[in-house]
Amino acid sequence: MARHMAHSEPKKRGRRSPLIPIRVCLLLLGLIGTGGYFLYQRLTTISITVNGQQVTTRTGQTVEGILKEGYANPQAGDLLAVDGSLIAEGQGSRCSVTVNGNAADVSTPLAANAVVIIGDGEDTTEESTVVEVPIPFETNEGDRSFGGYWNGSIHLLSDGVEGKRTTRKGNVSGIEIEESVTPPTNAGYRIYTARPVDRVIALTFDDGPWPQTTDAILDILQQHNAKATFFVIGNQISSYATQVKRADSMGCQICTHTWDHAAGSGGGVSIATMSAEEQIQEVQKGYAAIAEALGTEPAHILRAPGGNFFGDTIANLWPYVDAEIGWDVDTEDWRRPGTDAIYNAIMTVQPGQVILMHDGGGERDQTVEALRRAMPKLVEQGYKFVTVDELLAYGLPA
Repeated sequence: MARHMAHSEPKKRGRRSPLIPIRVCLLLLGLIGTGGYFLYQRLTTISITVNGQQVTTRTGQTVEGILKEGYANPQAGDLLAVDGSLIAEGQGSRCSVTVNGNAADVSTPLAANAVVIIGDGEDTTEESTVVEVPIPFETNEGDRSFGGYWNGSIHLLSDGVEGKRTTRKGNVSGIEIEESVTPPTNAGYRIYTARPVDRVIALTFDDGPWPQTTDAILDILQQHNAKATFFVIGNQISSYATQVKRADSMGCQICTHTWDHAAGSGGGVSIATMSAEEQIQEVQKGYAAIAEALGTEPAHILRAPGGNFFGDTIANLWPYVDAEIGWDVDTEDWRRPGTDAIYNAIMTVQPGQVILMHDGGGERDQTVEALRRAMPKLVEQGYKFVTVDELLAYGLPA
C-alpha cells in the first residue's frame, strides 16, 4: 500500500528555459532600436545638392555649415581701390551663393532637396567718400555800344551758373579720382549770328498784328509748312488776337516788340531814351499782352524798336530779357522800296541768319508779294524755316 501510494504521487513539472523569451525581447529591442535610429536619421538629416553633388547634412544646416564641412572651396575675391588697382588679395567677397536659383548668402538656412551653387567670390571696391567742389563762372561784359549791336543778330543775356567737379576718395587706399565735371555757364552779354550745321533761317515780322496783312503772311507760311517769329506790339494784340492765336497754332513764335513801340519819351522809336522804369514797363506789359491772348507765358525775348538796345538799357532790362533779337538781312520793307527790292534782299540770306520784315505799321502789300515769290525759291534751295527759339537752341558758334 505504501508502494501504491508512492506510485500515485504526481510528478513535479520542470521549469521552462528562459532563453526563448529573452531572445524575443532582444530581437524586439533591436528592431525598435534600428527603427528608432532610422527615424532619428530621417528627422535630423536632409539631402541636398551642392555644386552638382548630392550630400547629406543635418536639418537646419546653413551655407556656412556646408563650407565648413568642405563640400565647396570657393576662392575669395580681391579688395580693389577706387581706381581699380589691387589693395589686398582675398579680401573681397568670400563667395557667391545661389539656393534654388535665387541669390543667397552664407547665413541662408537650407531645406531638404535644396540645390546649392557656391562659386568664387567677386572683387570688391573699397568704401569711398564723394567730394564736390564748385567751379566759379566768369563774366563777359561784351560790347554794349550802339555800334557793337550790329556785330550779330543775336544778343544773348545770360546769368552765370557755377559748375561742379566731383571726386571720389578711397577710405582705405586714400586714392582720389575725378568722377565728373559739370562746366560752369558763364555770365555775360554775347553778340553773335548763329552758325548752324543745318540749312535753316529765321523769318521775322515786326509791328503786327495788323488787319489783312498778318493773315496774308500766315497763308503763305502755311502753304509752305513754314514757321516764323512775330514781334508784336502789345497794345495792338487785343484787337487782333485771332491772328496771334492762329500764328501760335501754326507753330510760329510770338515775342514782344514792346508795349507801344516806345511811344512817349521813346519818341516811338527808341527805348534807349526812356527811363529804366519805362523800359521795364514796355517789356513787361508786352509780355503780359501776349500771355493774355495765348494763355501761356511767352519766351522772354525782345526786339527793341530800331535796334536801340545798348548801354544802360542792357543793364536795366537784364533781369527781364533773356535775348534781344536784331537781324542779319534788313529788307527795309517799311520804306516800301518795291516788291523787287524786298524780294532781292530776302534772297541774299545765308544759313543761320535772321531776316527782318514787317506785317504791320502801315501798308505791307509789297512785303506780302515779295514773300510769296521768295518762299518757293528758298524751299528749292533747301532752306528750313525756324523760330527764334529754335535758332537759339543751336547755341554759341564754335
